[in-house]
Amino acid sequence: MYLLQKRRVSATKKTFSHLICYKKDVDPMENTPERRISQHNALINARFSFVPLQMRLFVALLSRIDFDDVDFKEHLVPLDELIFDRRGGSAYEQVDEMCKGLTSFTLYIEELEEKTRKRGRKPNYTYIPLMAEAGYRADLGGVVASFNPKITPYLLQLRESGNFTMADMQEVLKLKSPQSVRIYWLLKEYSGFGRRTISVDDLRFVLGIEEHEYPRFSNFKARILDKAQSEIGETDIPFTYELEREGKTVARIKFLFQQLAASATKKTLPRAAEWADALAEIGVSQRSITTIANQLESGEYDVGYISFVLRIVEGQFRKGKIKKPAGAIYKALAEKYLLEDYRAETKPKPIVKKEVIKLIEKESIVAYKMSEVRKMYDNPGPYAQRQKRADTFEEHLQQIYLKDGFNVENREGEEWLVKSS
Repeated sequence: MYLLQKRRVSATKKTFSHLICYKKDVDPMENTPERRISQHNALINARFSFVPLQMRLFVALLSRIDFDDVDFKEHLVPLDELIFDRRGGSAYEQVDEMCKGLTSFTLYIEELEEKTRKRGRKPNYTYIPLMAEAGYRADLGGVVASFNPKITPYLLQLRESGNFTMADMQEVLKLKSPQSVRIYWLLKEYSGFGRRTISVDDLRFVLGIEEHEYPRFSNFKARILDKAQSEIGETDIPFTYELEREGKTVARIKFLFQQLAASATKKTLPRAAEWADALAEIGVSQRSITTIANQLESGEYDVGYISFVLRIVEGQFRKGKIKKPAGAIYKALAEKYLLEDYRAETKPKPIVKKEVIKLIEKESIVAYKMSEVRKMYDNPGPYAQRQKRADTFEEHLQQIYLKDGFNVENREGEEWLVKSS
């Protein structure tokens, strides 16, 4: 029966082409495709709880969203993306029952500001149905589903809000438990910081764990935390954790992690490297990113030049000299007119000290004093005020510095932002 279902998918692929909306440049039948999936951070922190089959469908639909999409499309998700072990009639009944449950599934999620889609300091929460439709189609050999348009701000046009997190789908597919997937995203949101502290109550809230479930923390630790640690340990963001107590009660969990670098042998593709994600978030088109990838592969410049261009253009944008940073970044990369400046800067130089920013030229190391960065954030000049600022200083660090390769270091009792080129 399973083979018959697969034949039906092939036979009906053209007839129902309007249902099969796969992400660009992706083989839709690939079991472990190289895709990047994204969510607004408010969705990452929303309250909901999936069963494994629901989580697989959710991730499959995320992978079919393109950054340029302005509305949700109807998608066909083949059964072999949802069911890995079980075959036969019971499996199809399970999928059909899952679809029935999803049609009434709701998220408890914080409302966003209408124009900016930013998260409020004191958010209001609301219930939003997740799906517009979800149904098993035996004639197509899969599930036809689409998201509810009311969750558009949390999944579409995310670069407009800037408050979102991206992940490699291959890493997410390594996780079996829905709770592990949720915790993975919670850590991924803070990947640039290397740590995240969450109260036990807040974590239970986000994971949708009711009060009567795992009433003893030892059970919660074994069934949720330790299981997530084991599964996420096989991904790009393995973690350890510390328990913070108030008296004898565990009050908070401090997650400690460091995102692993991509393999040096991995082929550089427009959607397979951090630099590409950074450019996409700024607004550089996929076609332009492909051109840049070709220049990198041909050795016209290295990845450090991209970071250099981003820093220079950011400074020009802050001063009001340019209005469209995406276009300026692409032009500087494609035409390489800043390449000589980059090569000159990366040559060894003596230490230069300034009152506000201290540059340390040791193996091309750049360091900024955290207190001075904070001062510039709290007191922006007239030009810096023109651009959209992050709601919090932590988000500012993530967007401007940590995503660009800076790390936080403690030097003689004072925090510094440090980057090695």
